[in-house]
Amino acid sequence: MIDTPRTRCHYATDPASRPGCQVTAIVRRGTIALCASCDAQRSTAGKGQPATPIPVTAQAGILDWLGHASARLAAADAEVTAAVTRARQHGHSWTAIATRLGITRQAAQQRFGNARSGARSERQAGAK
Repeated sequence: MIDTPRTRCHYATDPASRPGCQVTAIVRRGTIALCASCDAQRSTAGKGQPATPIPVTAQAGILDWLGHASARLAAADAEVTAAVTRARQHGHSWTAIATRLGITRQAAQQRFGNARSGARSERQAGAK
């Protein structure tokens, strides 16, 4: 089964605060999907909301979720790299880029400095 946020408990992404989360949501309270464990631990503010059962055809696939999260991370990394390359092409300094990324100028240069030259060298290699 492909895991989606609709089948996953709201607290599945917060294992530190909800170590007993069962990951697979079985009930929805308003817009929040909860597993049995997290539903039992909900705050008094949420106790007045009626429960809407969620049909569960299979357990949420934790390893599938891990795979999808890894793919999204790789896509986000590629997007950040492209954005940094474009920022440099448009004359933005490493300091300005690093500030937006919340890292040092040196860290930005080390991580992304070869992104453009790497792309250029691939093109040049293909032309030879």
